[in-house]
Amino acid sequence: YTSAVGSKFHADGSVRPFAGNTIICTVNAQHQPVVYEQALAAQQTLQAMQCSDKYAFLPPESFHMTVMELICDQVRTASNWSDRLPLTASLEQTDRFFIETVLPSPAPDAIRRRYSHMRQPGLIALEPADEATATALGAYRDAVANATGVRFPNHDSYGYHISLVYRLVELTADEQEEVDATFGEIDQRLREQFGRFEPGHPALVFFDNMFEFLSIDHRHKLTTHGA
Repeated sequence: YTSAVGSKFHADGSVRPFAGNTIICTVNAQHQPVVYEQALAAQQTLQAMQCSDKYAFLPPESFHMTVMELICDQVRTASNWSDRLPLTASLEQTDRFFIETVLPSPAPDAIRRRYSHMRQPGLIALEPADEATATALGAYRDAVANATGVRFPNHDSYGYHISLVYRLVELTADEQEEVDATFGEIDQRLREQFGRFEPGHPALVFFDNMFEFLSIDHRHKLTTHGA
């Protein structure tokens, strides 16, 4: 099994509790139909593989690009936490802290990303569509880091992406060959058809697991945060 099993997923691919908070841009089917349809088509191509049972597939309604990771309940290490919160802080405490510190940080006026490449186990890697976007997004992440005390080791090298799947089991050589060929097929299609990802402003969201990300207005639906 991969590291996803026992943390984010069970061995059968069903989702496990993996709670926390983060900042994302959603892949909205109404506002970004081309990007959403291309991400969905890529996921469906992966689902058609003979070795697809070795993957957990994320619900399309949860498709998103993470702008900045905040904290996860199961990852209580100093390097992946806020230096202004104790490692023993409850999720409810972290939620309130980030509501107070993230929201005042000025969000970029526009985020424009384009397709870069497919990254295993099943990520659509994105790159800036222009230098202004790269600068603005980097400045926003720095502002949030300064406001929250969250600065992961990969803060300056974080790779933006849209996740489609998590791999549950390591692949055999034959299975890896199938996956490589499938990725090649998806890559060619996305280079031709992906277009631009131009979402709305980044949103602070909260989650019980990897299948659903809730806004501040819907935080009361959480089962793990005591909201």
